[in-house]
Amino acid sequence: MEIIRKAMLLGLGVLSLTKEKAEEMVDELIKRGEVSGEEKFKMVGQLLKEAEKQEEQLTGKINETVQKVIAKMGLATKKDLEDILKRLEEIAKRIS
Repeated sequence: MEIIRKAMLLGLGVLSLTKEKAEEMVDELIKRGEVSGEEKFKMVGQLLKEAEKQEEQLTGKINETVQKVIAKMGLATKKDLEDILKRLEEIAKRIS
């Protein structure tokens, strides 16, 4: 069962997995006798949960990589710009 689930996740492209696609895949497995009808709801849930987990991991890795690239390029982050604006406002108050 675990091997089937992993193979389906890889073959499908986890990030494009929708409930409908997951149900279609499980229905196909039921037709082929690889999964029982009683397991359908549980398996669809597991597939969607795994897809969400994979998406979160990928998003985290992308964010991490983008932050590294920004730092390496020496670009200012939103926080950097907010800090500068705050300092400018403080300076403006002092000279007013």
